[in-house]
Amino acid sequence: MESRTDLLARYVLILLALITTTVVLYYGRDLFILLFVPALLAFLTLPLSNRLDKAGLPVWVGALASTLSLVVLGGLLVLFLAGQFADLGRDMPALGDALGRHVEELRGWVEQRFDLDRDRQEVLVKEEAGSMAKRMGEVLMGFASATGATLAILVPIPLILFFLLLLRGRFSLFLHKLAEKGNGTALRVTVRTSRLARKWMRGVLIVMAFLAVVNSIGFLMLGLEHAILLGVTAAVLNVIPYVGPWIGAALAMLIALLTKDSGLYALGTLGVILFSQFIDNNFVTPKVVGSSVSINPLASLVALFAGGMLWGVMGMVLAIPIMGILKVVCDEIPGLEAYGFLLGEERDWPEEERLQLPFTKSKPKAGSEPKA
Repeated sequence: MESRTDLLARYVLILLALITTTVVLYYGRDLFILLFVPALLAFLTLPLSNRLDKAGLPVWVGALASTLSLVVLGGLLVLFLAGQFADLGRDMPALGDALGRHVEELRGWVEQRFDLDRDRQEVLVKEEAGSMAKRMGEVLMGFASATGATLAILVPIPLILFFLLLLRGRFSLFLHKLAEKGNGTALRVTVRTSRLARKWMRGVLIVMAFLAVVNSIGFLMLGLEHAILLGVTAAVLNVIPYVGPWIGAALAMLIALLTKDSGLYALGTLGVILFSQFIDNNFVTPKVVGSSVSINPLASLVALFAGGMLWGVMGMVLAIPIMGILKVVCDEIPGLEAYGFLLGEERDWPEEERLQLPFTKSKPKAGSEPKA
């Protein structure tokens, strides 16, 4: 039995470890993002590099071809979105006029509903406009700063990806040497992480393409302005779990309200998003992603909030795969299996493996005893 002093010392050490880890992750976020994103991309493009190696080409050719393929695909997506947003920018004056008309309609409704004349409304609006403009300015400045910092981080990623693929043989030998001296935990964690990251990223890309097509078709059928842009934007935002799809839905509904005479178009836009999310969540994602990142919803939400607080938007995007890798580590390291079980999804445990608690309805089989 541990004494109270030992328990207190253990608690203090765990608390210090958590605080230190949080501080390091927060202040080292640029470095961690710069290393983690190329690592995920390297796992994704590893099969292509290996296939080119087996064809007899030099290692650097496979690494360069894999890197350039991702750069070209990313560049095409950026150019497409830039062109679509340029078209949206040309329509901004008309959208501003439509917004003004809707504001006037809203003021008239407020005047009739709450008996608040327009002069009084204007005074109230002016009182709040200054503070709201200041807050919005701070938010926009912070967003611009974060965007610039993110772009600065993303620039070296292709170079780091190239060297990771170029030196993959050395990394493999390093892991095998570690396995010879120990029990092979590092090698098993790396292999499982590689499979997890590859399956997750492939699934994300397939889901993104599916949602872009379905959303764009639905918006085009509604006759929505900038339907393809809104469909692709909603699909890209879907990479942020739980939050992203509804940000895309809100943007599309706003455009529908500003460009159409009836609010039914906004409801139709919401219906398109709900339909695509239903198909994705029930059929597409389980099929193409499956249990690659087998963490439960509570762990996903905690990871999402923690990633957003520590690393911003990029942290929200990377939260799920990072939590999945953490579960892999816990599953493989002796003494941490219970934490991996806590993070994982529910499954049908064999009857003899279920923990028999007083409030459980199931009963152990005859002649069997619950395992410790």
